[in-house]
Amino acid sequence: MGKIERPIRRQIISSFFLILLFSIIATIFTWAIIATLFMLHSNRINPANYYEKQIPTILQYIEQSNAQILQKDQKKDLEEMIPLEGMDYQVLNKNGTILYGSTSKQYIKSQKDLLNSFNTNLYDKNDIVQFYPIFNRKNEQIGAIGFRYSLNLASSNPQLSWLIFSLGLLAFASPFIYFSLFSYLIGRSFSKQIEGPFNHLMEGARKIQSHDLDFQLMESKTSKELNELVRSFEDMRISLKASLLRQWQLEEERKEMVAAIAHDLRTPLTIIHGHVEGLMDGGVKNPERLDRYLKTIFSSTQRSIRLIDQLNEASAIGRQIFIMEPKVVNTAEFIQHKAEEYKMLCAKKNITLKKSFILSDEAEMKINMDPYRVSQVLDNIITNSIRYCPKDGVIEWIITKEHDKVIFEIRDNGPGFQQEETGRVFKKFYRGDASRSGEDSNFGLGLYIAQMIVKKHHGAITVQNHAQGGAYTKIIFKALVEVKP
Repeated sequence: MGKIERPIRRQIISSFFLILLFSIIATIFTWAIIATLFMLHSNRINPANYYEKQIPTILQYIEQSNAQILQKDQKKDLEEMIPLEGMDYQVLNKNGTILYGSTSKQYIKSQKDLLNSFNTNLYDKNDIVQFYPIFNRKNEQIGAIGFRYSLNLASSNPQLSWLIFSLGLLAFASPFIYFSLFSYLIGRSFSKQIEGPFNHLMEGARKIQSHDLDFQLMESKTSKELNELVRSFEDMRISLKASLLRQWQLEEERKEMVAAIAHDLRTPLTIIHGHVEGLMDGGVKNPERLDRYLKTIFSSTQRSIRLIDQLNEASAIGRQIFIMEPKVVNTAEFIQHKAEEYKMLCAKKNITLKKSFILSDEAEMKINMDPYRVSQVLDNIITNSIRYCPKDGVIEWIITKEHDKVIFEIRDNGPGFQQEETGRVFKKFYRGDASRSGEDSNFGLGLYIAQMIVKKHHGAITVQNHAQGGAYTKIIFKALVEVKP
């Protein structure tokens, strides 16, 4: 608050240049300190070529020793001349064979290799390897001596190597360290400026999600864009409050109405159904009119109970208490059982039910799903096909088992769907046109409930008209848990 409102882009650019400037200044200052430390201790630090400078003295000693240097008993005297803390050596005969030394690594394989190595630098990773000839008093080349050393401060000062390495690492890493440090500090300062408005926006979003619109967002003076966003969000909140309050109220009233109807009508309708069923099965004297009335009452009661059942399930889905009870199901046995049920229903209209089961592997026979809920979906789809399929019609049911999912494809040769229906059939309380309705029309809840059950199985359901006519439904159920036999 109280700051000048500036665009975020300008603030980001300014922050970047500040980070860069501070990092450069801090890096130069660090490098100056490191250089000063080296200058103050220059008399204690050997140069990088310290060991290379020792070679002439060692060669002078070898020249005085002549052929005796090839004897192993000279090793102790020779090593007193060589600074072994930072240099390795090996003495070879004229054929290139190693006689003795502080390293046994072979760089020379033949006399020719030895002759070619003189006055030439060999390399062993970061180390330099040099060979020098050894002559006898007749000036005949009788052998050679090789040295391995490094040309860097750390190797030339083994007692101070940790300090030199640390200072070198610091000099190399300081630009990155300072850039990260100032990025954090300046970025933190910048984030605090915009954190407040974003927190207010997120808090406002959470309140809207919980149906609380009685709040007001306050503008800040940190950023022009953020203030515009806050103003737009506040305008949206006001509009939402005006339009959604009525919608939320209607939705609550609808839920209460559905729950009340389901609760109040379930018990009396069940009692009526039981008494009428008793009268019909009891064999009492019943004239033709009485029998007709009783059957009408019975069918109406059944219809009312189906409506109450569907309203209860629709209300449960709306209140998020729709519980799944998965269990291990043998797919083939489950389908065979359902097929027997549907064949009995098809027999009333002489409809042929063609079932084909595609199973790629016997090991994939089992799947984890809720058989009761899956049966609900199949009952809804296939009974609809039976209802709208003409007499002597055909219903095709293809079942495909693919590892962790089951695919049902159901096709009938009925009238099919109107083109505009396919995108609306899953809406609650939607009913199709007269071509797929009639005296026994549904309540507009079956496909809605079926879709919710399929979604609980992480699957999908689609309806459309088959290219050869009739309705075509495809249902995919995914296993809630992979099951292996």
